Amino acid sequence: MALWLGTDQTISVGRLGEIEFPPGWYLYVGSALGPGGLRARLTRHRRRLKTGKRAHWHVDYLREHAAWGGAWGCYSQQRLECVWANALRRLPEVEIVAPGFGASDCRCPAHLVRVPVLPSDDWFAGTLGAKRMDMENEELAALLQTLTTGDEEAREAAALALGRFGSTAIDPLTALLATGGADARWWAARALAEVGGNGAVDPLVGVLADSDPDTRACAALALGRIGDGQAAPAVVALLADESAFVASIAADALSMIGEPAVELLAEMLADDSSHARLLAVRTLGRIGSQSAIAPLFGALEDPSYLVRYYAQEALEALGVGMVYLKP
Repeated sequence: MALWLGTDQTISVGRLGEIEFPPGWYLYVGSALGPGGLRARLTRHRRRLKTGKRAHWHVDYLREHAAWGGAWGCYSQQRLECVWANALRRLPEVEIVAPGFGASDCRCPAHLVRVPVLPSDDWFAGTLGAKRMDMENEELAALLQTLTTGDEEAREAAALALGRFGSTAIDPLTALLATGGADARWWAARALAEVGGNGAVDPLVGVLADSDPDTRACAALALGRIGDGQAAPAVVALLADESAFVASIAADALSMIGEPAVELLAEMLADDSSHARLLAVRTLGRIGSQSAIAPLFGALEDPSYLVRYYAQEALEALGVGMVYLKP
């Protein structure tokens, strides 16, 4: 099965201890000779621990942090995982990140490899004799198809509908962020805004550095809608983005995040970019937090007239420096 890790992660993997996993695609091989067979095992691997699943295999620990990217398999009475693991290790630029992973009962270096790109379905079929396993809900699969191929109106309807699937939609949308074109990545970010929740935060943060400015902006706005303060540092960094449009959208997103962004915005007032400082001071004014008063006073000495102007405006909105006369 394939798993996508969007960011560097230090993961504690049972008796293997803490392992540093760089971002990228991971391929894991295993057998399913127990009750329920292959489909039951894959269904289990798709679930996360918060659904009540207990960590048992090494892959359970990685799965908790990584998005599902698909599975390939075949029905056989033979244990083929060592043969398949050997074939995976012969892929170009393959890397064994976690020695011994999934190989506690054999002499293989590991049953998990990191690859720069996923092999094609033809490679799995021709080399391993495996075919892609259809594990997706039919309605979910249809909406994802519409999200990537429909017209604008149909895509917007699909993004809204995907929100109903909640966390179930996060993995396939995360995979789309990793593999789709710029247009598909934008719509995946748009759909994650509808899904919401903490599970959507990491995938969206991962595309704030996307090469496409529209996708960066969409991801930033989605994070603003979700309002999780953990995303604030990554969104604040976009105030200095090379695209003025992206920087402006990031400011809007930070005003939605609110109080958790105030301290970071205050630090941004020392940035070398006058445009970034201007966006930071205006956003602090929109948030209207009392904890912004001190940094706003400091901004009154900024070399930029516009920064000084909006700092004064924000302070007045907070009621600082105003004199009330009794009639």
